Amino acid sequence: MPDEDDFVLGEPEPTADGDLEDDSGVLVKVPHDPNLLTFVRDGSRVIVGFNSKDVPDEVCVAGYREQLLKIVQESGCSTLTFDLTGIRIIPSGMLGLLVTMKNRGQAIEILNPSAEIQEVLRVTRLLSLFTIRPPV
Repeated sequence: MPDEDDFVLGEPEPTADGDLEDDSGVLVKVPHDPNLLTFVRDGSRVIVGFNSKDVPDEVCVAGYREQLLKIVQESGCSTLTFDLTGIRIIPSGMLGLLVTMKNRGQAIEILNPSAEIQEVLRVTRLLSLFTIRPPV
């Protein structure tokens, strides 16, 4: 169940009869694919990798969120390190998810961001929220 500070797009609204209604035009039901992200545990840190290289899929953000919340709960990690090797751009929904995870108390590290991603983080004033790390 999302907290009130969670960033969620296309959240369906219940109608009077209890059915869900969604007029956002955004695909709400995303097939759960446990292979959207990869996780490597390193002490109190979990390194997160994207299986779809180049550009993370905006439609998969709900799946990313589900996987991240599950791994945080199961591992008890304090830091999420997102390995952006090979990722050219990050969709806005993914930026919102990073902020949500930060607001939930996770330290967020970004490993090997491209110059374009660093510029987006700078322009959106999110750069100061995250620790930027060079490649390992």
